Amino acid sequence: QLEKILHWLRRYKVKGIGIHGIVGIGKTTILLNLNNHEQVAKMFDIVIWLTVSKEGSKENQTRGHLQQAVAQRLKLTMAGTSDADEIAQRIFTELEGIKYLLLLDDVKEYLNLNEIWIPFHNNGNKIVLTTRLRHVCNNKMVDKAIKVEYLSRGESWKMFQDVLGSKKLIKDERIGPLAYQVCIECSGLALLIEKVANTFKLKTTESIWSDGLNSWRMWPSQECEGIKEVALYPEDSNINIDSLLERWEADDLLGIDSDVRKVCVVIGDLVLSHLKNVSLLEEGKSDYHVTMHKFIRRVALYVLEGYPKCEHLVETNKALRERPDEECWREKKRISLGDNELDRLPNSMNCSMLSTLFLQNNLGLKNGNIPPGFFEHMKTLRVLDLSHTGITSLPSSLSFLTALKVLDLNNCEQLVELPSHIGELVHLESLDIHGSGITNLPPHIENLIFLKRLWISFGHGNDTRDVSFNYDMISKLSRLEELVIDVKSPQQLTNEVVENIMNEVATLQEFKGFRVCFPNMIVTGFSSSRYITRTATGTVRIRVPEARILLINHKDIKQLSDFGTTNMKQIRGCLVESCDAIETIMDTVGSELLPNLEQLFIKNQPLLETIWKEGPVQPGSVSKLTTLVISNCPLLDKVFPLGAIEHLCEIGNLTIEKCDNVEDIFTEADAVGNLSVLPKLKELILLDMAKLSSIWREGPLQPGSLTKLTTLILSGYRILVKVFPPGAILQLREIRYLKIEKCDEVEDIIPEADAVGNLSVLPKLEELILLDMAILSSICAIESLEWPSLEKLEIFGCPSLCRLPFNKGFYGYLFEAAGQNSHGDDQFNEEYVDPPVPPRHSFWQ
Repeated sequence: QLEKILHWLRRYKVKGIGIHGIVGIGKTTILLNLNNHEQVAKMFDIVIWLTVSKEGSKENQTRGHLQQAVAQRLKLTMAGTSDADEIAQRIFTELEGIKYLLLLDDVKEYLNLNEIWIPFHNNGNKIVLTTRLRHVCNNKMVDKAIKVEYLSRGESWKMFQDVLGSKKLIKDERIGPLAYQVCIECSGLALLIEKVANTFKLKTTESIWSDGLNSWRMWPSQECEGIKEVALYPEDSNINIDSLLERWEADDLLGIDSDVRKVCVVIGDLVLSHLKNVSLLEEGKSDYHVTMHKFIRRVALYVLEGYPKCEHLVETNKALRERPDEECWREKKRISLGDNELDRLPNSMNCSMLSTLFLQNNLGLKNGNIPPGFFEHMKTLRVLDLSHTGITSLPSSLSFLTALKVLDLNNCEQLVELPSHIGELVHLESLDIHGSGITNLPPHIENLIFLKRLWISFGHGNDTRDVSFNYDMISKLSRLEELVIDVKSPQQLTNEVVENIMNEVATLQEFKGFRVCFPNMIVTGFSSSRYITRTATGTVRIRVPEARILLINHKDIKQLSDFGTTNMKQIRGCLVESCDAIETIMDTVGSELLPNLEQLFIKNQPLLETIWKEGPVQPGSVSKLTTLVISNCPLLDKVFPLGAIEHLCEIGNLTIEKCDNVEDIFTEADAVGNLSVLPKLKELILLDMAKLSSIWREGPLQPGSLTKLTTLILSGYRILVKVFPPGAILQLREIRYLKIEKCDEVEDIIPEADAVGNLSVLPKLEELILLDMAILSSICAIESLEWPSLEKLEIFGCPSLCRLPFNKGFYGYLFEAAGQNSHGDDQFNEEYVDPPVPPRHSFWQ
């Protein structure tokens, strides 16, 4: 189908092409392929992508929205310009005489391009649109139409294998048939096949594949009823995980008594992990968020609409100004009207069954637009989201919500106080007022005797000054378990403020968690009351055994110890990114450094010269570190300073990228006293380091060093000559994946001296990939090596490589080789396995 569309684009008489088919069938994927296609780039001066409608809407987006999208793609400065005709004229002028391809995704109705003023002259301009509705293709813009059909079983199986990427799994006589059944369950939907195959590629045993197949067959009748709640959120929402789990618990979606708090938390985490594992949920904008693909959301809503009583009303992203008919509200258990333009609500609604109500992102809801009696007949309501609305007060009928457990008022900037009747919400467990105009907790909040989680702000808007806060109210919330504070500036969090907060939370017997959120930094920690102690002098100390620090775009901090060495001892995870003033990560000499740190990520640090300050590293320092990732630090010249590596016995993953000043990774000095170097390292990835001349400089590799290494990836080394120094490869017998690319000075991979008398040099190697190696002439000079585990060999862009080191009896394994050698172009492709017969071998001849 893609080739057919490319053919039509080359034809002068074809001006418009329509692609139609059901949701999830692959229409947008075709459009994405066109957007990124080399032939398209050569045919047109510019490609313009427009998402014409929002998910769930029956109409195209407004003229103004589409104009702004086009102006943004053309990089037009429209500041201060809101007149549609003026914007249209700017677009017309900019595109006059330009040959463009206009990609219109998800068109719901006839679209008049003249209203946007996109010129459509006979200079080769083309349009390609996608739609779920066949009749949309029947207009004067479309000359050719194509329907995207379900994939056939053969096409589905081929795609499933491509995405899965593991022929070993397909060839397994037990897993192969299960894989085929999983593929069939996807019903020929390309998007679903991609998602499911990506999920199942992580499963390596028959039992796990069988469980996964059963999970897909059982949804939505399985225990993961929480997917209903996620589908209520507007399309493309980044959903805070903590808030989501609270709402599941409040609405009894976890299927147990919510009073069993610890059990709820565990089950909630398991459900969330399950939904992510089967691709019903995806990672969001941060570790604290999840999101749902629009197709999965559409399927979930379709399933909910098919329930006999249709207990859900979801009308999101539709620019609604008028609320749905009152009859539509009756007998509903969950209603979501988020991301609309509602400016009024009815005075009273008979919603005796309602448990969840989403009204977020309706800025038109202002003072007086939530009538006094609106909540009067919603006595079963448990979750209420009014976040990002224009409300200035809460109606008196709020007091009727005695069953309410979750109240979200975040970013209600016009709301400056909580009314006295909020104290009537005696079962409220979670209150979120961060980003609102509320800067003080009223005395009547102490009536919220079941409140477990409170999210507040210091200041609002652009106010970064220190603020006063009635901290004494915190200690009145006897069942509070977690406190989250948004702080606009670190200057607001003075020692006095911290001490006041700690004095309050230290009195709470149930308190477990404390989090501070800066605009570019999050400090989190979880503790129990035994970790909050007082000294004889009255000083309050808080221990945070599972803390994480994220420093992003911080302009002032120079090293982690600026937060205090005592606090640093509790840190288990740390990300430092784009903090322009940092010159070293750990600067304290003579004391134990980050003894509990497990993961360290350092990215985009222009002034970073060292990770450890010069000087002896004390015993116990970074002794629990398992993951170290360093990226784009141009001044860094040493990864491991003298004496540091002996403390890093637990590292399993090491990635270093774009550190142009680093010349070597390990040196002979690192192996003082026959010390094994990184004995537990499993994955070593080294990318694009201009000065790297060796991985190991001089001297033998000590016994036990790197013996657990299973993955080695090297890319972009202009002066690296030897991949493995003499004798080193003999200790790397666990390697399963080896990829080397763009190493311009490497002539061979395995030293001949290491292969003499040892024909099985890499006995467990499964994949060997060699790409763009200009002078590579041999993998090894000895041409009769044994490769008992090799499944895949990929070679591309190695013009000097003339022969491969395989003995004459070698056969039965899969090789993919594509590229140019001195004998011309050869390409070897594996045959796709026909289901469900056990897979056949392909032979390389």
